Amino acid sequence: YKNIMETKMKFIALIFLLFSSSLTYAETYLASKHEFKMDDSSYTKSQHHITIGKSIMFSDTKAFGEIGVGEDLNNGTKLGSGLTYEYLKFGFSKTIFNNLYIKAEFESKLRNYEGKDSNEIQIKTKYTF
Repeated sequence: YKNIMETKMKFIALIFLLFSSSLTYAETYLASKHEFKMDDSSYTKSQHHITIGKSIMFSDTKAFGEIGVGEDLNNGTKLGSGLTYEYLKFGFSKTIFNNLYIKAEFESKLRNYEGKDSNEIQIKTKYTF
């Protein structure tokens, strides 16, 4: 449990640094994300996130961080009565040689009530020719 709290505090500190930055090429935003999960053609659950974020340009690299809350709802569950969690996401995107695009993201759902976090790393690449 101690390692979870230390990791959580590092993420919050990183995102706070992004938010407190006053760089010229920075923007603050409010975002939402809604996912609807299905098995075959049957709706099974949904996930909803509301976040505040900050993105910053460093020459040709864009870094971003988001912090917010989320809720997982099983089919038939009313909004506000699902499993809630704190939501953290950060990453960067960069274009190399004008034709290779790379985007890396880390996403975490911090579930305080059961002490179990759900983490995900995504790396996307796109080469144009």
